[in-house]
Amino acid sequence: LISSGAAFSGGPPNSGSYGGAKRMQVFLAGHCQKESDRLGLGLRFMALSPMRIMPGTGVGDRGIDGISAYMGIRPADFLASLSDMQTPADVGRAVVQLATTTPQGSSFAVSGAGLAAAA
Repeated sequence: LISSGAAFSGGPPNSGSYGGAKRMQVFLAGHCQKESDRLGLGLRFMALSPMRIMPGTGVGDRGIDGISAYMGIRPADFLASLSDMQTPADVGRAVVQLATTTPQGSSFAVSGAGLAAAA
């Protein structure tokens, strides 16, 4: 499952229930993994959360515009306030790494620093 860093930060106030919905994906991956293990299905369930909004993507650009408008600042100023941003290529590499290795856990985060286990 591809989730979002909003699962851990709650997301911006104008995002409604987005953060909660994304956190549910993390819970679902964990619950599904426990059931797979219990039933001996041999299936892996994981949630990957890109930790920062990504400019240059359809969803990211709309989110950046919405958050910036909510904050009353220019999109460029909002983006300048962010650090440790991952790129779509970073997310792709994380997906490949998770698909080709057997990491412990079911929840992972990707940022500009790379792939890591998430809480």
